[in-house]
Amino acid sequence: MARILLTTIGVRGDLNPFMAVANGLRARGHEAVFAVESAMESAVLDEGFANRRLSGDVMRDLSPHLGSILGGSTALGAARPIVREWLTNGLEAKVNDLVAAGTDVDLMIARAAHLAAPIAAERLGIPWVQLTMTALTLPSAYANPFLMRTPSGSVARVMNRGCWNVLEFTTRRLADARVNQARSAFGLGPAHDVMGRGGHSTALTALVISPSISPPRPDWLPHVQVTGYCFWDVPAGWSEPSDLSTFLEGGDPVVAVSFGSIAPFVGDALATLYDVAVDAVLAAGARALVIGNRRQVNERVHCIPFAPLSSVYRRCAAAIHHGGPYTLAEALRAGIPSLAVPWGIDQFVSAGELVRSGAGRARRARRFNPAAARREVTAILDESAYRRRAEALAVSVHRENGVETLCEKVEAILARSRQASKA
Repeated sequence: MARILLTTIGVRGDLNPFMAVANGLRARGHEAVFAVESAMESAVLDEGFANRRLSGDVMRDLSPHLGSILGGSTALGAARPIVREWLTNGLEAKVNDLVAAGTDVDLMIARAAHLAAPIAAERLGIPWVQLTMTALTLPSAYANPFLMRTPSGSVARVMNRGCWNVLEFTTRRLADARVNQARSAFGLGPAHDVMGRGGHSTALTALVISPSISPPRPDWLPHVQVTGYCFWDVPAGWSEPSDLSTFLEGGDPVVAVSFGSIAPFVGDALATLYDVAVDAVLAAGARALVIGNRRQVNERVHCIPFAPLSSVYRRCAAAIHHGGPYTLAEALRAGIPSLAVPWGIDQFVSAGELVRSGAGRARRARRFNPAAARREVTAILDESAYRRRAEALAVSVHRENGVETLCEKVEAILARSRQASKA
């Protein structure tokens, strides 16, 4: 059996698929250990895994720049502060942490955009697997990286390639020089396009999304594979408060409103989105379950700082969310339609996937005004086609087992690595 290091950065939503995979590996007899920042550490320890704490703090890095991030109307608009102020910040310290954590491991599993991970794996001389929760890191002429409508056929592919070229040019300018500075400090040669194809693991870059939502593209390289979702979102020891149960079991339909696991930590930065969404829900005759934000509570509005979406969504009529890949995943698993209001990089891609799936609608945060919100919420509640499509996709999602698929692929890489070491 193998000792495997799992490492991710970000907020709670970025940890969830890694916890699912770690549990899957442990069930197959492997030893899974983590390297995550302090904000995720308690969840890891509560599940019984060891953790080597990574330096860095996403909230400290991004809080001063939330205005710029929320003001972006596309993935490109939100990219600059996220890449410059967070993803490329403190790289050498993170590499040192990962090298220390990985001195006795057989393989590393890391999230896309965790730019220290490929450097550490190369220094350690071990294979690594990249997990990505969004196709935004996987350029293809058959998909558009922005929330854009394009014509069909060859014209669309030309337009899509142009959009990817713009995005890749931008991320190369933002990230490559800083990453290569860190690589040089560890005696490694330069890399190119580190946030895109140049940052992939050639052993396996796994898109941990349902192929029903993000199907494999004909022009992806063989090391890019779609596994299906890897679900986990119920922390050890969590139990549902009785007032939440009472609210969900009440009369009129409930619409869940959440804008990311970062929401409870950013003060009023997302308050306007919450207010507009909740007012639209009430205007549609439904009740609002607000997750991650506080507002005036009454018999038709219930607020809670956290609740596992896998638990509450199945008792809701619809969801309004930011388009986080695994927030959308939970809505699909529950078979409910949703409205995505993206404000961050990968959310625009997920919002586009939601629209293409037919299971919901999307509206950019900058255009999410009261009148538009009422129209969008009324549509996802009243137009039965969205619910029928969401219910059909739920059947597909429940058939898949992303954790098992990924664990099998990891074990195949381990077997090849051991054979190579004996040769």
